[in-house]
Amino acid sequence: MPQQSAMGVRSVGYDPTTKALLINCENGNSYRYAGVPKEVYDDLRTAASKEQFIRESIEGRYPREKYPCMAVGEDV
Repeated sequence: MPQQSAMGVRSVGYDPTTKALLINCENGNSYRYAGVPKEVYDDLRTAASKEQFIRESIEGRYPREKYPCMAVGEDV
């Protein structure tokens, strides 16, 4: 089953130690991709369309975890 696109990218982050890529979306959801090489992160940062780059070069290639957004005031 294809993974859904992380549309509306708000920000991206990268941990070179664990090779984890974190993508925060406009809708509040966050996605963590494991095992992403630093070169892929660098290419994402300079891509004309981050959403298209994620669809074509990241989704389906690296394991992904979704972190849904939390409502303000929601208990943790």
